[in-house]
Amino acid sequence: MSFTGIWPALVSPLDVAGNVDVRATERLVELLLQADIGGLYVCGGTGEGVLLSREQRRQIAETVVGVVGGQVPVMVHIGALTTREAVALAQDAVAVGADAISAVPPFYYAYTFEAIKSHYRALATATALPLYVYYIPGATGNPMTVAQLLEICGLDGVAGFKYTSQDMLFFSEVMAQRDMTRVNVLSGPDELCMLCQMLGADGAIGTTYNIAPRLFSDIRAATLAGKVVAARELHWRANRIIQVLHKYGVIPGIKAALRVLGIDVGQGVPPMPPITGETLHAFERDMRTAGLFELRDRPALSPQAGDAARGRLA
Repeated sequence: MSFTGIWPALVSPLDVAGNVDVRATERLVELLLQADIGGLYVCGGTGEGVLLSREQRRQIAETVVGVVGGQVPVMVHIGALTTREAVALAQDAVAVGADAISAVPPFYYAYTFEAIKSHYRALATATALPLYVYYIPGATGNPMTVAQLLEICGLDGVAGFKYTSQDMLFFSEVMAQRDMTRVNVLSGPDELCMLCQMLGADGAIGTTYNIAPRLFSDIRAATLAGKVVAARELHWRANRIIQVLHKYGVIPGIKAALRVLGIDVGQGVPPMPPITGETLHAFERDMRTAGLFELRDRPALSPQAGDAARGRLA
């Protein structure tokens, strides 16, 4: 199985009590399905997976799979502090009907490569689902060499990796050395989407795709068609929006962006700071200046539009 296209790294909608907001999750997924996405990545970094309980992670995954109904593949992130917990999350992913699983390397402690490899071997053999390495060394503190990453990708059951790093030399090398018939690659940094597709990524998983999936689909299509000037213009347009997210914090920012577009997904998991009051107004002004409200992805609704209008795209 090879995954391609633009995959929103889905936010995890929460209510004021911090519980999973099932209806908001359903609404967001319904909206994204209308944008010709390649798949959905659930409970990853954008989805605050490691900040949620096992029960919450399963509930979100189950809700997403139920709404998707096989229209696109669903990949569930199962990364956790221990191998035992990650295996349990992998089994939950199977139970709810996910199409694939993904996991960051063990984090917090410094682990040897053999320990990391052993961890992935356990996850790969825990289920029959294809496993994707989520390579994000800046967050896990456990970087690998190109050879080590490809060695893990050579394990039975490992289908590929998601690459989230600013090191494009590393990415270029791993793409040059990978077995293209076996190792499926999905890029991570939204601001590097165009560059990663140029270097041969099969698709992309990203935060901003929650609010601008078609913009990134256009970037990818233009890049693959060799229309570099057009792709570059779209890339710059996307990066103006990304810069606003970085200014306010990516997780609080993406949830605030959905809120101002009429999809209330709540706040982040504490201690993730909320964006409210005057800060929210400033955020909305900055997003307007960045061009968010001019995108063809923009939901055709307002906060007062009601459920009947939700799920439509402009």
